[in-house]
Amino acid sequence: MRRWRWSAVLWVWALLGVRAQEPAEGVLERIQAKMKENLARVPDYVCLQTIERSSRDSERAPAKVLDTLRLEVGFVGDKEVFSWRGARRFEEKELGEMIGAGVVGTGSFAIHAANVFLSGAPEFSFRGRETIHERPALRYDYVVPVDLSRYRIRVPPREAIVPFYGSFWVDAETLDLIRLEVHAEEIDPALRLAKVSDVMEYARVAIGDSDFLLPASSELTMLGALGDENRNRRTLEGCRQYSAQSSVVFDEPGSPVRREGTGPAIPPGLRVELSLDTEIDPERAALGDPIRAVLSRPLKDGETVLVPQGAVVLGRLVRLEKSEISVPHYIVGLELHTLEVNGEQIEFFATMTQAGPAAGLIREAKKLDPTFTKDRAVRFDILVRERQRGQGILHWEAKRPRIPRGLRMRWETCAGL
Repeated sequence: MRRWRWSAVLWVWALLGVRAQEPAEGVLERIQAKMKENLARVPDYVCLQTIERSSRDSERAPAKVLDTLRLEVGFVGDKEVFSWRGARRFEEKELGEMIGAGVVGTGSFAIHAANVFLSGAPEFSFRGRETIHERPALRYDYVVPVDLSRYRIRVPPREAIVPFYGSFWVDAETLDLIRLEVHAEEIDPALRLAKVSDVMEYARVAIGDSDFLLPASSELTMLGALGDENRNRRTLEGCRQYSAQSSVVFDEPGSPVRREGTGPAIPPGLRVELSLDTEIDPERAALGDPIRAVLSRPLKDGETVLVPQGAVVLGRLVRLEKSEISVPHYIVGLELHTLEVNGEQIEFFATMTQAGPAAGLIREAKKLDPTFTKDRAVRFDILVRERQRGQGILHWEAKRPRIPRGLRMRWETCAGL
């Protein structure tokens, strides 16, 4: 009986992936070696990233979801690069410049694991065994002083390297990383941040013919010096290998390559009459979502028809805000980028100058609200209140949440941005 009890104890230790006589330091060396091997063989890859942004004014205030972003993120070399969905190439701009407004964090997926497991800077301490996601796990804490840190926090135009600390959990049997936490509190006051925390959840992800241990989601929290808080919840999906020989980013895995068109150049200053061919629901839409419009009249340069009626123009959603000023309404920004002509795709740049109700829209609106009139539709419900070069900005009353297909729009072509 005594021999059976000892066998059971040893069997349990084996399940935990740790030999009874092996010290915690030996396990740590195996974890580091495993992460080093994983990070070394991960190819450059591209994923669809979804970011939900929320904020609150204080710790006691409820969080308010601001918007959702959907874009492509590439992990190329040792950095993250970004593009809107369907774009032909990665942007040279930083993500904050692409989005234009709001707080957004970058770099955590690509940098934190290398800083913790490859740099040699952290001081580790074994904290014991825990259960995480219903999996037996080993927990380690770590600390990195500022003189050894590579963690750079940037709040334009300022930035600073900061010390950081955190924890990580690995599967007790396989030693696969499950969760990595990174926290920074000793931050340069000029950045006006009291604390930054990033929590990453890891999973095995198939890329090509192999699988790799990669962050599947993360939550970045930025606590301001005055108690305000901004939060980014990020998820990755549809990851696939990125080839340096191609400057193309795909909408979905396995999509065909989109090549630059050789059709006619579109000169600036031309009037473009379009009909929206994508219904937009501001309650569910995300920045970066693709949109589509159709030429309702031929595009002409003088008397010369450059593009026939019915040609397709592709674009994306680039702004989505809800305002309570005067009347609750959405501010919706559209950007057009590609004109499809005879099977070719041509870069297209234009600014919206006017928008009006679609056929039957007023009749449908009256069913919902008897006070709705054509005059009211023109005055507020569909209104181009501001002009942003290269974009179309609509102010849309929140009582009618969906912007329907058929919305008539007038744009004017402009030079490349």
